Amino acid sequence: MKLIRTEVAYDAALARIDALMSASEGSPEAEELEVLAILVEKYEEEHYPIPDAPAFEVLKLYMEQNGLAPKDMVPYLGSPSAVSKILNGKKELSLHQVRVLSKELGIPAETLICGNPEPGPEVDWTKFPLVEMARRDLFGAEHLASKSKTLNAAAAELMPKLIEEAKLDANSQPRMRQGLKLGPASDPYAVMAWLIEVAKIAQESQPDRPYQGLTREDLKNLASLSKTLDGIPKAIEYLAERGVPVVIAPHYKKSKIDGGVIILDGGRPAIGLSLRYDRVDYFWFTFLHEVAHIVLGHVKDFLADEYLDPGQSEKIEQEANGLVEAVTIPKDIFDQAIPQPELAMLEEIIELAQRCGVSVAIAAGRVRYLTGDYRKFARLVGIGRVREMLPPCNVTSAMNIMSRLPINNTSP
Repeated sequence: MKLIRTEVAYDAALARIDALMSASEGSPEAEELEVLAILVEKYEEEHYPIPDAPAFEVLKLYMEQNGLAPKDMVPYLGSPSAVSKILNGKKELSLHQVRVLSKELGIPAETLICGNPEPGPEVDWTKFPLVEMARRDLFGAEHLASKSKTLNAAAAELMPKLIEEAKLDANSQPRMRQGLKLGPASDPYAVMAWLIEVAKIAQESQPDRPYQGLTREDLKNLASLSKTLDGIPKAIEYLAERGVPVVIAPHYKKSKIDGGVIILDGGRPAIGLSLRYDRVDYFWFTFLHEVAHIVLGHVKDFLADEYLDPGQSEKIEQEANGLVEAVTIPKDIFDQAIPQPELAMLEEIIELAQRCGVSVAIAAGRVRYLTGDYRKFARLVGIGRVREMLPPCNVTSAMNIMSRLPINNTSP
């Protein structure tokens, strides 16, 4: 039997296949049918290729066949906004979303990956803070002392390799474009560099225990640890016991990142903190804020406070802040205890913290925030105390380089 090379031979093969469809299993005719089917498939692949459908069309077809509405896709894609953008072809599926859809709904991953729109302009890898990243040993020992010119020349090779090691996404370029927010507050490439560093360290230091979710009760338990002298290391240990690594990585010079949540390969969340300000109140608010994002289900891919979809940013931040307020010092209790924050007395702050079962630093920090006067109660907020509470065996090797980098300890 020969390869099919012409339309005449193709038509003849199809006719012969029709004639053999009722062949008994194991018969010579059945074997002939199997070989013909392979030859016809090969000819069709070469002469009648079926174009890949865009991923959003594949998803909409699946939803139609299974009677699913857009709201039913929120648990798999992250938010109503994300569902709308993906179904309208305005946003690509991330690798994590592809994995979730494949695992939870049984949609073949290849139909969602192959069907993605063509990527847009390539990332300019030289815009990343390459020298600073090299000094943090992210590119290997051979690049620790490399100059900017050398790193720029090798950036197109170094950065994709680093992203692959961090397992952020197999398709790194769309990930780089997605959510980039230009503005004076932070350089988006510096923010992304920080996220990559957090992800890489977290991948290498995952707790032995599997992640099984975090609840509001977990958040409340973490807040109550703030009142103990060793509350900070205990809080990090608490999360590790629940399968969530905490990474301390200094912010980059052109970023103002405080914290973020990364979803690691396999679906485990990891929290990154920059300790941009070494203050006890600042640590607890940032730490609990990132845990709140996990508790509220905001994080399906990755999330950082400087790296959000502008359409969802305000709502997400308000929800996370509201939950942190509720488990630390609820607004009604604060208003009752300190009706005039600008006139707050030391005794009132201490009494409020004791009543709510949290650190005095948190209560003092709330007063400072509401009044906008960061000179108030400076001795209560634990300036310069956080790093000394973190043991050398902390979950992140990033602590080893913190002393070599400039850290801004000025109150925000």
